[in-house]
Amino acid sequence: MATPTPTPGTAFLALDYVTYIVDNFSHDPSVAERAARALGAARTAGLPVFHVVPQGMSEQIHPLLAPAEGETVLTKTSFSAFASTDLRERLEAAGVGRILVAGVATSGTVLSTTRWAVDTGLKVTVVADACDDPDPQVNAVLLDESVAPKSWIGLWRVADVLPADEIPELRP
Repeated sequence: MATPTPTPGTAFLALDYVTYIVDNFSHDPSVAERAARALGAARTAGLPVFHVVPQGMSEQIHPLLAPAEGETVLTKTSFSAFASTDLRERLEAAGVGRILVAGVATSGTVLSTTRWAVDTGLKVTVVADACDDPDPQVNAVLLDESVAPKSWIGLWRVADVLPADEIPELRP
């Protein structure tokens, strides 16, 4: 079987996928299963994968999203994956101009990381079914334009927001 050719310029970010956060800051614990499927598809597509977790939690990465050999794990002290890590520099070094974002909580790390990335010139696709929040209404406002179409907080204002099976790199 041939090794898949990576999609140039795209990387997958798994944000705050540690057991404590998934168990306490998502309203649907099956989000880890959906995120694991998206992560598996990203690996199959040959995308670089970055795991970003809160400082002190790198040994608590959710077992369904455990890093594979060679995948980068960064620890952060901020909501955004960028503010307190060298993620931007690593993405630039890898020739990445677009990121696929999955994480918990949508109103925390996903929102902060997405807006920071867009502000620095990256293209962003939020993997909607691989994100969750403790408040299902907030999750919906951030991910579904039809819920609050006049709001400026929705991630759909600044990024593509799609389920994994609609993202070309993550299709089987």
